[in-house]
Amino acid sequence: MKKLQQKIFNLGMACVFIFVGMLLYRESVSEPVFIEKKYVALTYDDGPSRLTTQALVELLNKYDASATFFINGNHANENKELVKHIYENGNEIGNHTLDHVWLTKASQEERERQIYGNESLLQFLSGQQGDMLVRPPYGDIDEAILRDFDLPFIMWSVDSRDWEVKNATSIQDNVFSHIEDGDIIIMHDGYTSTIEATEEILKRMSREGFEVVSVSELFELKNKEIPLHEKVKHCR
Repeated sequence: MKKLQQKIFNLGMACVFIFVGMLLYRESVSEPVFIEKKYVALTYDDGPSRLTTQALVELLNKYDASATFFINGNHANENKELVKHIYENGNEIGNHTLDHVWLTKASQEERERQIYGNESLLQFLSGQQGDMLVRPPYGDIDEAILRDFDLPFIMWSVDSRDWEVKNATSIQDNVFSHIEDGDIIIMHDGYTSTIEATEEILKRMSREGFEVVSVSELFELKNKEIPLHEKVKHCR
């Protein structure tokens, strides 16, 4: 008798658990939780480099990410096939001047040669068309340059300092010290420590809900136009 009572009790408890579970399931189905996606733009200056560019492109492919490569014309001429390779693998080509000059110290004629000449070269080598984003070397830009060129000048809001620290852990720490949705990250093509840091950054970005994209993709995903005649540091 006691065994039967115990069985009945157990069956009753099982029914209670099933009923409560169904209520919880229905509540969770009827009230889904939406998590807003976060986006950051990853950029690499100074390439392409035979030492690192290929590895960086492979990592971006591996983690379903993309980036903007701000390329110097002198390096492009030395590595023509890499320019096309970057673009054909879903990344964006950006303009970093022909010779990595201080634009504020150059004449207007030289500024035009450095910017427009490099744009034409990169379009020819990559196949990418349309006005290219410009990253002024050293972040060196003034109001006259911003006024005189109808091109987007892209700065950054997160500085990896990879050219300085040359240590993967320190690079990651610099990136994640204050990362936010809409940030633009600056890194450099040419350092092996940047390759190692890039992989760990892409892993962590995925874990923390960030999607890593190019600068143009960042603005498209945010439904915003890239502004002209101003320093563009992020997309908020």
